[in-house]
This record gives sequence, C-alpha cells and structure tokens, in this order.
Amino acid sequence: MAVDRSSTAPERGAAARGLAEHRPAGRWPRGQLHRIGPLVVLGVGVAALVSAAGLSLGELTAPGAGLWPFIVALLLTGTAAVLAVVDDPANYEPWTRGTARIAVGLVGLGVFVAAFGAVGFLLPSFLMLLLWLRVFGGERWRWAIGLALAGSVGMYLLFATALGVPFPKDVLLIFSRG
Repeated sequence: MAVDRSSTAPERGAAARGLAEHRPAGRWPRGQLHRIGPLVVLGVGVAALVSAAGLSLGELTAPGAGLWPFIVALLLTGTAAVLAVVDDPANYEPWTRGTARIAVGLVGLGVFVAAFGAVGFLLPSFLMLLLWLRVFGGERWRWAIGLALAGSVGMYLLFATALGVPFPKDVLLIFSRG
C-alpha cells in the first residue's frame, strides 16, 4: 500500500527554512560540524606553507631546505580545502563516549611528550601506561600499577641501557647516578 506524502513535503521544507532563518548569528548549523576538522587542517597547512616558504625553496635542480616541506604543506592544504567544500557528513560516525576516550588518549600523549622533556622518561611513561591500562584497558589497580612499573622500567632498560638511546635527565635517576 503506497502512502501519499506529497502534501507534507513542502510544509517540512518551509519549516526547515524558517528554522534556518531564526538561527542565532555566529552559530554553525549542526549539519556543518563535520567541516571543523578540515578547517583546522587547512589552518595547519597554511601555517606550514608560510613556514616552509621562509626557508630556502631553491630550484628543482638544486632544491633548498624548504622545498619538500612546502610541497607536503601544499598537498595538505589542497586536500583540506577540498574536504572542507565537498565532504559528505554521512561518511562520519557519530560522536560517542568512545570518541571522548580517544580525545583523552591524545591529550595524554601530548602531556607525555611535554613531561618527557621536563622530567625524563620513567615518571611520564609510568603515568601514561597507568592511564592506558586502568582507564582504557579496564585493568584492576594492582595489575595496572605492576604492569606500568614493569613496562616503564623495561622500556628504559631496553632503550637507554641496552640500545644506548640518549634520554633527557631523569628526575627519578638523578640521585642514583651521584
């Protein structure tokens, strides 16, 4: 049995246009939020273009230090510009609690990188492993602390001692070295 919906379609279109006209100025419509990512990448690409142009581009036969960064930044900027214009919001997954966990994980990585330079390897790696094991992995406190301790000490012994990778001065090892 076919249902005739032709009489309600124009009314819905008019209602949607009326809502769009009454939207407060400066607020993005909910359907356009998918454009934020490409716009951020576009900004990063433009900044990279300016930075690379500040270096010597040289010529194709004698490239300067900024040529390849300029080419990569140009590709990044072009791709972001295309995505900002033609990207389809239907291709995106909805924001969920799992999405927020990914954002927390990325912020945690950023804090780890900043703390690594400031206080060394052991403390930031222990805290990062503890965060990932406890919060994201759902391990019990006893297992999470033990695994984070073993993992951070094991990675330090592997990289700093066995492989000789130079790490920044470690706050926890300052007193042991004299």
